[in-house]
Amino acid sequence: MKRLLKQGAICILAIGITSCGGTLSTPPDLFEKKLAHTNKLYSQASTRNNHGGYSSKRARSKTARDSGHNESLLFIKNTNFRFFNNIGFYVPELVVSLKANDPAQPVVFDDPQSFSIHPMRGKALLSGAVLTELMNTHVFNFDGAPLRNITVSTQPGRLVFIGEMDRKGVWVPFVMKGPVLLEKGHVLVFVPDYVVVDGNDAAPVLAAANVTLDELLTVKAPGAELIGSKVYLDALKLFPPPALNFTLKSATLSNDGLALEFTHPKSPKFPSPIVKRGSYMLVRGGDVKFLRAMSVQSLVQIMNKDPDTALDFSLYDYRDQLTGGYLKFRDNGAVLAYLKNYEGQ
Repeated sequence: MKRLLKQGAICILAIGITSCGGTLSTPPDLFEKKLAHTNKLYSQASTRNNHGGYSSKRARSKTARDSGHNESLLFIKNTNFRFFNNIGFYVPELVVSLKANDPAQPVVFDDPQSFSIHPMRGKALLSGAVLTELMNTHVFNFDGAPLRNITVSTQPGRLVFIGEMDRKGVWVPFVMKGPVLLEKGHVLVFVPDYVVVDGNDAAPVLAAANVTLDELLTVKAPGAELIGSKVYLDALKLFPPPALNFTLKSATLSNDGLALEFTHPKSPKFPSPIVKRGSYMLVRGGDVKFLRAMSVQSLVQIMNKDPDTALDFSLYDYRDQLTGGYLKFRDNGAVLAYLKNYEGQ
């Protein structure tokens, strides 16, 4: 590193440019200190894939542009997380694994089909308003859908499903109420014990005729189907991209909505935030691309630019949120993203 390249009166050093005229000397410890500091930061960054008793496995060799890991963990605290519009969850606390669908690529926030979401431990709440929009604008939003004008509400232990069904070209109002059971760790089974069709109580008719509910109603859509007298809602197929993959420990109905509790064989430790906040999302480890920038060995905290306001984040509209906010950087490579809250369409 002490070799000089002379060009006229300029000497070019490997670590800088200085004037030439006498004997030059680089402070002997300047480069060494810089290198030691950089190596320390790289070493610290490599630990971001360890989360207590859980470690993300390396999928390939690491480079300066690639951590070698195919997974980033997302830690969510007191945040309203939306896919788009009103479809999403309120999250008190949740640990999520983000995995690129192509092992050679990073997680790309601008391409929801490039990665999958794996909730691991924690809870999420779907309000009646969220369930209503999910059914109207996503699940039954296709030509020939058998249901329309759906309203979903919740009560302690019971789901209330109101709408109109297509019966031979005539739209007939219906009401279904009943409990929801959990099967296979991801299938929500709605068991109506109260059914009213076109203003008439259908339960006596069904019992007298010894027929099942699917002979009277048709409920069929991606992730939702009425079979016999039960409506099967596959929670892995109900939501827009990114694809979801998880196991539910419980599904509980209250006046606040449908509360989902997730479980996983391993339990990543929930780390402290970079900046103390009561509401935030923290991306840790792996490689994540936001806009045109990619974070390698990621350490990114996303929060509301107003410290007294909870974060309301929309995956499909985060660019707009970011343009109304700003970024800050730490010398260890951490990124602090201060966003304006989602404002709707």
